[in-house]
Amino acid sequence: MGTLLLDEARYLDTMGSQMKNVTENAAPLVNIWGYARQLLEEQLLSGYAFSKRLVEAVYENSESTYQHILLFAEEKNRYIVIVVDMVRKAILGHYILDLNKAYGLQSVKKE
Repeated sequence: MGTLLLDEARYLDTMGSQMKNVTENAAPLVNIWGYARQLLEEQLLSGYAFSKRLVEAVYENSESTYQHILLFAEEKNRYIVIVVDMVRKAILGHYILDLNKAYGLQSVKKE
């Protein structure tokens, strides 16, 4: 299984009409850690966050068709969003959510 980087248009299509934070009660639909390991090998994920299985947040669209799982990247304010197709119970791909770029925040590499 390889990874698939979603472009911005495809990523935005998965948001539906509204996203809701379901971090506290999200049901795991698929095991994301094999996919996450590949992202780690591509040097996209934080090694510490991967080793501890840290998930920053989980969001679902209001149509209950896609789940966004935010994992910590190597840079501050940057996340790798694994997009899960809730209907097929499969990973669609991932998107790099860079808040530094989107909001002009200062990028700092994590220690």
